[in-house]
Amino acid sequence: MDRIGKIVGRLKLPRDPLFRLLAINATAGIAVAGLVLAGIFWANIGNLRVLVLNSDDPVLPVIMLAIALVITLGSVVIGSAIMLLGENDAGGATPSRSRPMRMKNDLKPLPVAAGGRRH
Repeated sequence: MDRIGKIVGRLKLPRDPLFRLLAINATAGIAVAGLVLAGIFWANIGNLRVLVLNSDDPVLPVIMLAIALVITLGSVVIGSAIMLLGENDAGGATPSRSRPMRMKNDLKPLPVAAGGRRH
């Protein structure tokens, strides 16, 4: 654990908690995108690996796919982190949200006449 603390201590993370949250989760999104990109080429999904290796310029399609994956998966990771800000450690909602919504008790049923169709 001491070794991880030293590594984290050397990182230059922003002091603002929001920017720190975004930086950490953006890095995680980039890592997930890299894993997905490697998995796509390793599994040869849609014969993509063969198409890229046989193209005249194989770097351009890889860069384009990598950028699209980083934007998409990075946004997913950052968005999920932002949406989870209101959750506590136990997995439930914060106490302000855990109270049920109160309804007014003056609701009364209205009689409605049901008429049959005329042919």
